[in-house]
Amino acid sequence: MKPIKIIRRPQWQRHIQENSYQADVLSDPKQKYWVEALPQPFAIQFDRSEETAIATATEAIWAMCVKFLDWFFIDREEGDVQQRLAALQIRPEYWQAIAQSWDRTQPVEDLSLCARFDLAVTAEGQIKLMEINGETPLLGAETVYQWNWLVDYLHNHQHSKYPLPSDANQFNEFWDAIAGQWRRIAAGYDLKQHGISFLVDENLEEDLEMAMQLIEILTDEVDPDIYTQIVYLRGLKDERGQEIQRGLGLDDDGYFVDHVNDRIPVLWKMYDWSDLQNDMANAGTTAALAARLATGEMKIIEPLWKQVLSNKGALAMMWEQFKDSEYRQYLLATYLDTDNSYESTQLLLGMHVRKPLLGLEGVAVSIETGFGALEQKESFGYGAEGFIVQEYIELPEAFGYYYAIGSWAIDGEAAGIIIRGDTSKITGRHCLIIPHIVSDNGLYLPD
Repeated sequence: MKPIKIIRRPQWQRHIQENSYQADVLSDPKQKYWVEALPQPFAIQFDRSEETAIATATEAIWAMCVKFLDWFFIDREEGDVQQRLAALQIRPEYWQAIAQSWDRTQPVEDLSLCARFDLAVTAEGQIKLMEINGETPLLGAETVYQWNWLVDYLHNHQHSKYPLPSDANQFNEFWDAIAGQWRRIAAGYDLKQHGISFLVDENLEEDLEMAMQLIEILTDEVDPDIYTQIVYLRGLKDERGQEIQRGLGLDDDGYFVDHVNDRIPVLWKMYDWSDLQNDMANAGTTAALAARLATGEMKIIEPLWKQVLSNKGALAMMWEQFKDSEYRQYLLATYLDTDNSYESTQLLLGMHVRKPLLGLEGVAVSIETGFGALEQKESFGYGAEGFIVQEYIELPEAFGYYYAIGSWAIDGEAAGIIIRGDTSKITGRHCLIIPHIVSDNGLYLPD
């Protein structure tokens, strides 16, 4: 694994606009979101053995997640499951529905589309799980665009100052893997009859871009006749503040309804279950939604059981469950901040990372020692639900950016990677997307 210099393609912004979702943010040089906005662009090169190691780790971690959930939802003593759900600060009104979401097999199990593991991959070959993006895994648009970058580079820029190795490829099967999982979901959820609605936050462009990409994969690769629609979280307004489309609603029987008050039988959402549940509590509709979810009549992607995996407290429980197993090689020592054990105390005295149970994109995360914080991100209100403390691992660095590997798991199989970099050791929202290549050849060898 090593950084390599690449050129900034003369028409890179135009290529992004013509070949990418997230086009505005990727092609904006001021935001420095795509690597070609830098004075010296770069990529990360892996050899094939490293690609295999990341794929192996990804599939092993997913297998561990399945074993973890099987354990999590079994009462060995009365009240075990409730105690675990309470430790994750999940609203008790949804406990039954969450457990049934994992156990349900009839008429069809509660299916997942994808997950993304944030991995630290070190120069020494260690691969460690830092976080699980199980419930709202973004970066699909960026994953696909980096492939379009590679194709363009190999076709048009191999005679530049920095050519790629002639055997350059990419660990990137996202599009095909998503298409395969859409086929399973389309059959299991009978999307031809029911259609599917895509819930996005109207204030977040990346939500809409991810939804539009998934709709394209569904219609182009599965069935163009499946009905799809965009549903906005709070409603869409024009420049004068006038509502032009109502937002997501809930009827008296606990069904989600769209902007014309039709029930939504199948919903894909880019909105955390915890936030949605808080919204329902504020609206006084918790009981109706919880009862409807328990029946399984509404199908939600990602399903309720993903709420457990996406909670960082699950990482502490995984460590306790698997620290003496074959999965230890992929795990960082992790504890709930309420843990007063000797091992947790020792970790607190040394270098560690403090993360809120909820939150994403580095919010409320801090790198600490026993003497205080060395680096921290703003909390934006997160952290009241509690924290975990996690063993610190140094991320690799290239051209002033610390970078982490996002590895996709789709239907239990590794489906490619996306790399994010940050000048901070805590990867935040305004990060850098870094393309990668896979090659065993360090030199450009023309045909």
